[in-house]
Amino acid sequence: MKRMKDWSIRQKLFSTYVLLIVLPLGIISMISFTLFMSSFEKRIVNSFKDLNQQIISNSDTFLKNMLKISEMPFYDQRLLDILSKDYSTVEYEMFERSQDYRYVNDTFFKDLFMFNNDIDSLVIYPQSGGYVYRRGYQVIYNYDYSPVEENWYKRIIDNGGAPVVIGLHKEKQVSSPVKDVVSIGRVIVDSNSNRKLGVFIINLRSEVLSNLYKGLKFSSDVEQVIVDENDTVLFSTDRREIGQSFDSLLERYNPKLSATPGEGGGKGDYYIMSDTSSISGWKFYSIIHKKTLFSEVNQIRRLTLYTLVLLSVVAFFVAYLLSRRISTPIVRLSRKMRRVELWEFHMTVVPDSRDEIGQLGNAFNKMTREIKGLIVQIKAEEHKKRNAELNALQNQINPHFMYNTLTMIKWMSQAQRADNITEVLDALIRILTFSTRNTEEYVTIEEEMTFIRYYMQLLQMRYYNAFEFECRVSEEVLSYRTLKFIVQPFVENSVFHGFVEKTRTYKLTVEVERIEDAVVFAIRDDGIGMKKERMQELLHHVEKGSHKINSIGISNVFKRIQMHFGTDYGVDIHSEWGSGTTVRIRVPVLDSEVQVNGERDKADESINRG
Repeated sequence: MKRMKDWSIRQKLFSTYVLLIVLPLGIISMISFTLFMSSFEKRIVNSFKDLNQQIISNSDTFLKNMLKISEMPFYDQRLLDILSKDYSTVEYEMFERSQDYRYVNDTFFKDLFMFNNDIDSLVIYPQSGGYVYRRGYQVIYNYDYSPVEENWYKRIIDNGGAPVVIGLHKEKQVSSPVKDVVSIGRVIVDSNSNRKLGVFIINLRSEVLSNLYKGLKFSSDVEQVIVDENDTVLFSTDRREIGQSFDSLLERYNPKLSATPGEGGGKGDYYIMSDTSSISGWKFYSIIHKKTLFSEVNQIRRLTLYTLVLLSVVAFFVAYLLSRRISTPIVRLSRKMRRVELWEFHMTVVPDSRDEIGQLGNAFNKMTREIKGLIVQIKAEEHKKRNAELNALQNQINPHFMYNTLTMIKWMSQAQRADNITEVLDALIRILTFSTRNTEEYVTIEEEMTFIRYYMQLLQMRYYNAFEFECRVSEEVLSYRTLKFIVQPFVENSVFHGFVEKTRTYKLTVEVERIEDAVVFAIRDDGIGMKKERMQELLHHVEKGSHKINSIGISNVFKRIQMHFGTDYGVDIHSEWGSGTTVRIRVPVLDSEVQVNGERDKADESINRG
């Protein structure tokens, strides 16, 4: 199988279009569906939570009313007196008991029944024993029954005077046959002596729990369950489950689920949401099968998949058409170019569009025309070049002839004891030797400064020692390499333009030293300096590469440093009118040919970035 880089342009375009269309389409569809599922699930969970909260609110409101009713014994002083009475001290005990019993049942209990129709029965167990006060819709009483050993009764006693909500249990005192009730009980306490007077029980029919769901809208597929503190089902939309253990209920739904699933628990086949009442401690569950919950979602998933497949097919077709439309002119142009490689420059392309490919075809036609013209032109220029080379060869002067001639003049001046002429010729010979001995751009700093000394010797003789010259070079930098002729334009500029007054002796100093990772050439003179306008003009000519005679050398140095070493190095000029001029040339430390080549690469990168 060919690597992708070896594919044809049509294959690359087709693959690219397919990836750019199908892949984002698939990713977007997947992300959208995932977000939809997450949002849908959150909405379902929130709706169940809202439903449970509403049911709990109804339950708490109902229980609060019952708790208020359970407080009524504390506000009936006669009832408190009856419960506190010691009948052994009463003269007519049976009559007194009969009167008290009639009051409790026919007055106190009757009034409480009027408060709420959901009350099944009311019972008061006096702490002193004796009669049990009870009233219910059924008048069949179990005189042999005592609740003392019942767990719910012990909870009431242990809770002091605080109310206790009792889950589903058997009411055995006033019912026949025995039936399931939900109760609220509390100890009646004398507020003065803090003495327990009895236990007050309000029994509620278990059917009243179904009233909590009146007015609430929920799907028939959702099962609502209320579980008491003993994990017994108080209420269920499936009445067959009332009174069963919630553990067994969950096992029937899905063995993987625990008896106390958390909020929004959804492992297995069912989603179960639960909330707990802060008043009763009862747990309210909403249970729904996942198939029912996600039936619409599954339809959306299938529709999304079908749409994705259809769009993918369309995308493949569109990608094929686009790749063919774009690649055909390129393939045609490629064939023409292969013909041109065989020197068939008469080949032309007829563009069928004005886009970039059409422009490329026009450029190809122009290129072939120009190549044919250039071939003719090159042949003519080659003919002229051969003639020019012949003429140049005939007129060339050998540099060695100049060296030999200058050396002969030097010997003649020595023979005639013309020492000044000898010194001038010696300096000139050394300068010419340094300038023409090779074409390399890099020399050692020692060679560069030797050249500067001889050059300054010539200038001092020319100006009759009108200035002093001092050169200080650190021993460390002598072997370092640098560009050729980077100091000469600046010392020449100082002498020609800075030392204009003939009534005083000027001084020119050149210092070379290493500062961190750079070599710095400092050229200082105490000449007249430059005004600000002249300084700006000089810098402008240097930056623009002006060919004026007084700036061409400086501009050349500036551009060579930038070209070889990059923008991190260069020339800094500081001058004030009447105070002289200071030039600092900063170049990198180069102690080998490898570093020279490395700095060239860095300079290329720096220039490209610039």
